Parts: sequence; structure tokens; C-alpha cells
Amino acid sequence: MSTRLVLDHVWDVDEVTGSALIDATGLSRATVHDVCDELIDQGWVVELESLRTGSDRSKGRPARRYAFDARAGVVVGVDAGQHRVSAVAADLRGATLARTELPVGPDDATPERRLALVEQAALVALDGAGTSPRQVLAVSVGVPAPVDREGRTSFQDNPFWALMNPDLATRLHDRHRWATLVDNDANLAAVAEQWRGHGRDVRSHVTLLAGERFGAGVVDDGRLLRGAHGGVGEMRYLDFVEGVGSATGVAALVRDDARAQLRRLDGRAGSSLQDVDPARLDAEQVFAAAAAADPLAVSVVEHAAALLARVVATFASIYDPQRVIVAGAVAASCEPLLELVRQELDRYVDPPGIEVLASALGGDVVTVGAVKRALDHVREHALDIAPATLRRQPEVPDWIPPGV
Repeated sequence: MSTRLVLDHVWDVDEVTGSALIDATGLSRATVHDVCDELIDQGWVVELESLRTGSDRSKGRPARRYAFDARAGVVVGVDAGQHRVSAVAADLRGATLARTELPVGPDDATPERRLALVEQAALVALDGAGTSPRQVLAVSVGVPAPVDREGRTSFQDNPFWALMNPDLATRLHDRHRWATLVDNDANLAAVAEQWRGHGRDVRSHVTLLAGERFGAGVVDDGRLLRGAHGGVGEMRYLDFVEGVGSATGVAALVRDDARAQLRRLDGRAGSSLQDVDPARLDAEQVFAAAAAADPLAVSVVEHAAALLARVVATFASIYDPQRVIVAGAVAASCEPLLELVRQELDRYVDPPGIEVLASALGGDVVTVGAVKRALDHVREHALDIAPATLRRQPEVPDWIPPGV
């Protein structure tokens, strides 16, 4: 208990003296310094050059100063999406050391290739951070599938979900002995918002990933909700919601609707979007055109806003959040859409006034949440990890997946 008290305090400050630790923990001077020496031996803490302070400047022993070693190990956060796999290597305070991104191609639709891409992304990020795989204290992976508390996807009626999470936790642990945590990507997005985004100052919020498909992470009274099988926030129910009809996300809805309307123009003038290659048209371009009062783009955005307002209203009815945060790559450009959603929403929600905001964390929101989840795991189990012991292990050759 003494060691935990000291480590938790040192972890959260830049540096601290022994006297400050005594005041913060209530432990005796001897106990504080004994615990700090133990934490130094384990690799969690370093002792800084001692200074004489106050009346100690002219006499007596200088104050001992300690600091948490944020490079005692590293964590890796991975966003294993349908179309890309990105990974971030971070130190033990969450500062990004390196980042990498790999595309997911048509030939990657097998469990073996999925594992290879996730593993390769992690290894490339670690290499960019100048650190060894044996320095990894935890890896967290976000997948677009429901995930239970054991990191498994137990819904057997959906082959897409099974492909997105082919028991990644077990396979990465067996390969590298990494402590591996797998979670739903929207859950990790909610963790990110609670840590560094719009969820910091509210107790209850929903983070809505709104790219190709809708997915939601739900935080109620400061706790992430999961459900018995990890199904909280899954959006299959939208198939049965009048005026919605599917879990297709905002980015896909806006893009596909704009392309369909452009085809109906059949060469007739009517939109600035006709100058864009239809194969390259995306939601961001449609939002920009709507902001410039392009009539076709305005029509598309109005239709998407009416649909999104119904989606938000269903979550408001079920979970009663203070705030709904629209997240993912689409968040950077969707403010014109959200302005319309706010106007529509009070028609469906009682009491009115629920906040709808665009995430400021961009397309990295899932990796931010994955890093936080890995950090929480390390902190919870720190006294069982002893990073200095990991440093003394013999070097194990890195396994590079074939064909990546």
C-alpha cells in the first residue's frame, strides 16, 4: 500500500521531494525513502540531483528529489479499422513517440492478414520510437466490432465482426508476450474524449463514430458501459428506426447521396461538385460546398442532418447523456451538419438542450483512446510489471509478418 501511494503521486507530477511525498502520503520519512529506493530499483522512478532549499542551503543534508521515469517502458495504441490500421507508440504519460499507418487492401480480408497488419503497425511504430518490442508494457487495439470484457467478439452471426477481431488479444500475447487489450473502437473513442476531449467536463456522454458506419461509446456517471457481451453502443437497431433504416455512417451517407444526385443531373449544370471526380468525392468536399451555398450539397447535408438528429434522439432516449460527440475523420468538417442537427433535435428530445459537438481529436481519436486504455492497465498493474526486469531479459528477435 505504501508503494502504491508513493508511485501514484510520483506518476502525476514532474518531480517531487521526499518531504513533499511525506506530506502527500502521510508516510514516515524512512518509509518514503525506502519505497523510493525500491521504485528506483524496479525502474519506475529516478533520483534527480539533490538541491539545498530554504534553510538547508547553508547546512544539513540536501533534499532528495525524485521523478517518475516516463520512458520506463512504452505502450502502443492501435486503431484496427476496416480500411486502415494505425498505431501509436507512447511513453507512460501518453506523449506520442511515433505513429504509423498501413492501408488495408482487398487481399487483407483474412484473419492471418489482419493479425499481420496489426502486428506490423505496432512494430513499425516501436521502431520509429527507437524502442524495442520487449519494452512494451501494454498494447491496446480498437476494432469495429462488439468486444466482451475478455477481449473477444462473441457474436457469431456476423462474419465481418469475426474478421475484425480474430482473437487478436490471445494471438499478440502468444507471439510477443505483450499484455494486449482489445476493445470496440467507439468505446476507445469515448475513452479518448473523456481523457482529452469534450467528455472531460461532463459525467455522461455518448461518443458517436460516424464514418462508414455508426458506432457509439457510452459513458454514464463517469463509467464506460459495455453490457453483458460488449454490445452497448452497437447500432444494428437503426435498421428498425423510422427515417434511418441502417447503421450507415455520416461520411458514407453524405458521399453516396451526393454521388447519386450528381448522376441524376446527367451532365446538366447545377452544382460545383460536378467538377470533382466522382470516385474521389468525399464528405469533406460536400460539407465545404454546402458552406458555400451549393444547392445540391445543401440538399445532401439537410437530408443527413434529419437522419442524424433521429440517431442522436434514440441515444438521448436510451441513455440520457449530457453531450453527444461526433467523432472520427468526418468531425473536422461536419459543423454545418451539426448546426442543422441541433435545430432538429429539440423536436425529438425532452427535456431539450442536449449538446451535440464535433470532436477535436480528429481521425486519431481511437488511437488516443487505445493509448489511454493501455496506460490505465499499466498503472493498475505497475507493481507486478517491474520494467527494469524487462530490460534485463535476453533480446528476442522481432517477428516480421511475411508479405507485409
